[in-house]
Amino acid sequence: EQAQFYYLTKDIASEDLSDPEIRRNFAVSSNDLTSWLANIPAQKQVMILDACNSGKVVSDLASLVKKDLSPAQIVALDRMKDRTGMFILTGSAANKVSFEASQFGQGLLTYSLLQGMSGPALTTDKRVDVMRLFQYSRDEVPVMAKSIGGIQTPILSFPATGASFDIGIVTEQVKIPLAQVKPVFVRNNFQDDATFDDGLGLNRALSNFLQGLTAKGAQSDIVYVDVPEYDNAWSVKGRYTVNGQTVKVVYRLFKGTTIVGKFEKIGAVDNLDGLIESMMEDVWPNVK
Repeated sequence: EQAQFYYLTKDIASEDLSDPEIRRNFAVSSNDLTSWLANIPAQKQVMILDACNSGKVVSDLASLVKKDLSPAQIVALDRMKDRTGMFILTGSAANKVSFEASQFGQGLLTYSLLQGMSGPALTTDKRVDVMRLFQYSRDEVPVMAKSIGGIQTPILSFPATGASFDIGIVTEQVKIPLAQVKPVFVRNNFQDDATFDDGLGLNRALSNFLQGLTAKGAQSDIVYVDVPEYDNAWSVKGRYTVNGQTVKVVYRLFKGTTIVGKFEKIGAVDNLDGLIESMMEDVWPNVK
């Protein structure tokens, strides 16, 4: 009813925010954030929200500060935001999506910040300047979102009179936990040479195999998405011939529309799982 931003905590069981008890017990509102920030005595503050619709916080902080805070809190927040500097980076604009992508192992905003601190956004003497880091993230997130077929633009807010400042130094002892970008596989396509169909069930067998790998979560080396196409994704396509209890498969590995590898494999009709594993053993060395 106040058109506020609400951050949903991990314990929430329903997204029905019309229930005041759910809002009070399982969500963090713009009012809450404003009050908490105003009570922090630090002269410089940085807030990052990697969440859908989080750009609403930027406008909410400005509009709500006069409503529910004491005069002392208002003075504290104004001094913090406009004189010393309060820097806010949100994952997306108000009413926009902030993507969580298995390919990157986390939210795109979070990944871009970790990537920036790994080197690209550092100063020459390895300092992490907050404005430099945030601007790097703001440039990188739209590129990553496009690679997974989405659109996302982070929102950056900072005081007009507030100078940037360092928030860290990346020495040799600092290890940034940056997930490696995982190759994405999409739906495969196999046909029987005789019937132009997949009576053997090779498509289903390979999909199950790739889904099983993806189910390992962070320990998986690949991500399988059951869609016909995905920008620059990997796929396996081919044809096969059944002769009694033997099947011969001629198949290709694609990255996007480009053929990366050509293979042949012979296996048993009654052991498709073994055939799939053998086929993928040839595929893996070509996936980079």
